[in-house]
Amino acid sequence: MIAFPAMLVGAAKRAGMDVPEDPENFKPEDYPHFDVFCVVQLERPVLYWGEHWDNAEVIAGVEENEIRTITFDELIERGLVYP
Repeated sequence: MIAFPAMLVGAAKRAGMDVPEDPENFKPEDYPHFDVFCVVQLERPVLYWGEHWDNAEVIAGVEENEIRTITFDELIERGLVYP
């Protein structure tokens, strides 16, 4: 389980997301991709080691104009791994 946003920073950066200076305290509207990543990845079991790295790539690939309106099902269709 990944419990804190700071634990996602490496994967988010590698995927090309903008990451807040303080990942534990940020405005979601300023970092929408990172916010979505946190919402879908934190405080749940992971299916395999490295899952969050793969999910970071999926979320980072969502266009800026879509990230605030994309649904969970649409993320799954794009390859998001979720138990």
